Amino acid sequence: MLKDVLTSVEDSELFSRFLVVSPDQNVKVEANLPDGSFLHQEGQGLNAGVHQSSLFAAREKAVLLADIPLVEGRDLKELYSVGDIVPRVVLSPSLKGGTNVMVREPPGIIAPAYGLWSYSTHLRAAQKTGLAVYSVSNPRLSFDIDIPEDLITLRGRDPHGRTQTARCLQEMTPPHLSARISK
Repeated sequence: MLKDVLTSVEDSELFSRFLVVSPDQNVKVEANLPDGSFLHQEGQGLNAGVHQSSLFAAREKAVLLADIPLVEGRDLKELYSVGDIVPRVVLSPSLKGGTNVMVREPPGIIAPAYGLWSYSTHLRAAQKTGLAVYSVSNPRLSFDIDIPEDLITLRGRDPHGRTQTARCLQEMTPPHLSARISK
């Protein structure tokens, strides 16, 4: 999934650099990340990782989760084209009520509060500041992988293996199960 997201980041041509944060050192090797693009997460949980990355890269505006394999570069361009007012917050909700992408200008204007129903938590926090707040939702941005059933759904949304994640699933699924999963 991370490779799919990183490909979309590169395709968007919006970012001159990016930072991947994970408690797993193997992520840097598996993703073939250049030096300076990986930060070993010290605390536990998603909010700790987002907070640590915000401190490390104080000028960074966007938080993009690596569990949205269908995201495309054009989706990221859409997020950045919404509203020309700064300060602002642009959120992209997941289908399950979470937040899949959060753009904060200036960075840190609202604190990360990922978890159950984080989209409404982030939205309320942004609204309380009086900032311009925007929400962008589309099927690629809204779909994330949280549970095994999401992988089955992904197979239906990407049956031809356009994404690295779908190709990996195809390789892992025995042929006799593939026919049943597709139905």
